[in-house]
Amino acid sequence: MAQPDFPLAVRSLETLTEQVSRCQNIPAIDGGLRLTQVLEEIRNGMRDMRNEVRAVNRKLDDLDRKVGGLDRRMTVAERNGVARMENSSAMRPDAGLAPLFSLETGDEIPGCPSTMEEVGSLAAREIDRILRQLGASTAGTKLAARTRD
Repeated sequence: MAQPDFPLAVRSLETLTEQVSRCQNIPAIDGGLRLTQVLEEIRNGMRDMRNEVRAVNRKLDDLDRKVGGLDRRMTVAERNGVARMENSSAMRPDAGLAPLFSLETGDEIPGCPSTMEEVGSLAAREIDRILRQLGASTAGTKLAARTRD
């Protein structure tokens, strides 16, 4: 009965191991790994681009809000300029006044006096509130504040 040749088997296993380890040099086998790495790099690049696009979109949204606010403030300032011109000709206590508008909201300022008589009876606190909504300084005397706007 024939006995196994262990030294031959060991050499054969060593040869097999060496040859199998060389398989990683075959382009078809290594290509799968390289392809996986390239795909991962593409995914990472696309994720980075999505993040950058989101950041740009946030900045554009902020800019849009700021431009909208600036447009509103300019429109309100123009409306208030016209109202100031109209109101500057009011001399009698019962003379009607054109309303003024808030730079912050664009709406008519609540409690804004509608006659010269009402202007004269405003408390300092009310004058300051109206001036703040007009974006004007609240410093100075009550008389100076009344004539400011």
